[in-house]
Amino acid sequence: MLCQAFGSICHAGCDMHPSRLKTVTTDKIIDVAVPVAVFVMMFALGLGLTVADFRSSLRRPKALFIGVASQVCLVPVVGFLFVSAQQQDAELALGIVLLTLCPGAAMSNLLTRIAGGDVALSVSLTAVSNILSAATLPALSLLAAGHFLGTEALGVEFGDLTLRVVAVVTVPVLLGMAIRHLAPRVVEPHEPAIFRICFAVFIAIIGWSFMEVADTLQSGLILIGWQLALLTFLLLGLGLAVGQVCGLSEPQRTTIAVETGVQNSGLGLAAGAMLWGDAAGFPLFSTPSVVYGALTYAMTFPVVILLSRAWQRV
Repeated sequence: MLCQAFGSICHAGCDMHPSRLKTVTTDKIIDVAVPVAVFVMMFALGLGLTVADFRSSLRRPKALFIGVASQVCLVPVVGFLFVSAQQQDAELALGIVLLTLCPGAAMSNLLTRIAGGDVALSVSLTAVSNILSAATLPALSLLAAGHFLGTEALGVEFGDLTLRVVAVVTVPVLLGMAIRHLAPRVVEPHEPAIFRICFAVFIAIIGWSFMEVADTLQSGLILIGWQLALLTFLLLGLGLAVGQVCGLSEPQRTTIAVETGVQNSGLGLAAGAMLWGDAAGFPLFSTPSVVYGALTYAMTFPVVILLSRAWQRV
């Protein structure tokens, strides 16, 4: 029934024609630049984590557990059902599922702050879910790739993929946390400046990457932009509903909604590169992450502003 409901909505739009997506040779971007950008952003995330954030969240473990469960379990399941209902191209379907395996980072924390959510909870959720992704991202992405493409199409083994994810996601988060713990007097006064520099580096590299795959981005916006927008709004709504059903406070519900609805397109690109292995060119299943990265602000900011104004009136 759920798949049929998804299908009736999704088939109302345009049919997929993945052959219209252009393939470009961007080995340096895929193999080096994007993983470096993700490493820098994850380092900034770890550097911003404080013991107080975790203590605040652990005092209310219910919200933390619900948020992690939503990010790790609910989002990938909804993504899989969403693409399965559409019967679209296998590589694009894999790309959308791959994106749902990449929890939000600094972007979700910023949106939570703007929306008036629980920022400490958001930061804790981002840290926990990204650390857990060292296990969930390799396992579930390979499982999804095997389902959509077949095991013979995979360009990387589980162990190799796990090491790459740990190097790009887990190591920088833990490194940032360690530096803050060992030298708080050095880090804390300069934390805003360090974060801005890291964020600027991340945006510059990802922006350059998008420019290099402009043809793919343009075609992807036409073909799957509406689907990614629909999926984003669906996840935001489900996040709010989960928080409501579980009896969370308004700031906590806002946080769960944002953390459920916002994915990390940079990590999605990096994960696509890792899954692609040593093959040349730009993998088609990285297209959803490129398109999502371009649409994120336009899709999420209106919802965040509405949530912020709604809570102010209550």
